[in-house]
Amino acid sequence: MNSATSQTSFHASMLQAWSAFADEFISVWNETGTEMVYFNEAYSHFFGYAHRNVFLKDYSFFGFRKHTLNSEIAQLLMNTIIRNGHWTEEVLFQKREGEVFLGRLDIASFYFEGKTYFLQRIINIDPQRIFSENLFREIKKFEALFQYATLPIVLLNKLGNIILANKQSIDLFEYTAAEIVSLKVEDLMPARFHDVHLRHRAGYHQHPENRPMGRGMQLLAKKKTGIEFPVEISLGHYMIEDEPHVIAFIIDITKRNEIENMLRNQTAEMEKAKREIENLNAELEEKVEVRTHELMDTLSKLEQSRDELTEALSKERELSDLKSRFVSMASHEFRTPLSTILSSVSLIAKYTEYEDQDKRDKHILRIRSAVSNLTDILNEFLSLGRIEEGKIQLHYSEFNLKEQLKLIINEIHSIAKSGQLIHYEHQGNLIVNLDLSLIRNIIINLISNAIKFSPEGSSIHVSSLVDDQRIVLKIKDEGMGIPDEDKKHLFERFFRGKNVVNIQGTGLGLHIVSKYIELMNGSITIDSELENGTLFIIKFDL
Repeated sequence: MNSATSQTSFHASMLQAWSAFADEFISVWNETGTEMVYFNEAYSHFFGYAHRNVFLKDYSFFGFRKHTLNSEIAQLLMNTIIRNGHWTEEVLFQKREGEVFLGRLDIASFYFEGKTYFLQRIINIDPQRIFSENLFREIKKFEALFQYATLPIVLLNKLGNIILANKQSIDLFEYTAAEIVSLKVEDLMPARFHDVHLRHRAGYHQHPENRPMGRGMQLLAKKKTGIEFPVEISLGHYMIEDEPHVIAFIIDITKRNEIENMLRNQTAEMEKAKREIENLNAELEEKVEVRTHELMDTLSKLEQSRDELTEALSKERELSDLKSRFVSMASHEFRTPLSTILSSVSLIAKYTEYEDQDKRDKHILRIRSAVSNLTDILNEFLSLGRIEEGKIQLHYSEFNLKEQLKLIINEIHSIAKSGQLIHYEHQGNLIVNLDLSLIRNIIINLISNAIKFSPEGSSIHVSSLVDDQRIVLKIKDEGMGIPDEDKKHLFERFFRGKNVVNIQGTGLGLHIVSKYIELMNGSITIDSELENGTLFIIKFDL
């Protein structure tokens, strides 16, 4: 092997060895840029190819660009490279799978054995681009934080020179931006404090810490015009290229001091007024003490009289209200049955013949029904009166609940409307210990209401349950239901729902029922919905 061949082989080996370890893509092209005579293994991770032959077939002289060059521009670039011998540009390259990265393309021509070749290098500079963009964003954030902070801020070096100041500090001290960065920090304070501040500044740099400046001292600053004003300053320290720097946050406390002085003056005036009031109070207390003893006896007598009068007045008001409601209700409720009695009596007098007996019987039945209705109304008033006067005496006895409820249902069945059915079921024990008379009154009242407020052909469900802990009675109908706004008043005296004003009643039945249940330490609840019936639930805990 001759020396020329040996040198060529050496150069080729050097190229392969160098490109194998380079963190860049390297290729060698012929003088026309149409044939790639060499490329290193970096093609795989740069462009995402797994096979050299496929990459060799697809790759072009100007690379896999995101934006393809047209033939005219490609030729123009080629001419420039041939003329100048080199070319460098930053290009967006696209990998085989579509991912884009920013690369620097370097192309240089060289001669070998009388021929021109082009060495092409591609370096991935995407991390540099990302770093630059992130750095730019961080700088912008700092500028926004610094310039738009609500506090005046100045940055100082170790010598006390102002190297940066935000707009708020420029406005506060009334310098221009160029003027303030030519000053030392001592220029922003009265001259009489310069020497002291120089010593404090030297001491701070020996033991730097984040803290308020001048703890326990009244700090003063000075504007460009020479006007002095009080301030608070907080200091922070940091290092830039191993040089200590200080950042100072400045607060003008002029207004705060004015307010504090005003508050101190007001406090002093208030203390003076307080002492004067205390002296007056001492004099008044002596007089009041004498008068208090005189009034105590009178007040005691008045309190006793007031309590008696209040109780009497309350009873008088309740009685007056009861009388007013009774008169109003009686005038309305008595009118219908009395009119029925009068009209039937008048008609009976006309039926004198024997064959008119059926007609007389009909009117006699109407008279009996009206009299029974009047009797029920009077009985409710009598019951209400006994309840109000506390004259209801409980008579507990043991009885068979199931049998008694069946008897009540059989008795009341006669007043049911056409087609109405009353269903009853019982669960658990039979014997209970309650006031039978009150239980009968409660059940009769609730079933009567269910009949009255339910349509013909409907069902009424009565159930009872007795176990070792409780007694539960339920009466459910399929009637018109109760409006939500009426439910909270349902057990009040004389209250009638707005949807039953045209149906006969006194508004006392449920009030009496609730009082009877209360006397026996029970409770009653209601579940009702308009047009979907009503359920009453009575509970007695054992």
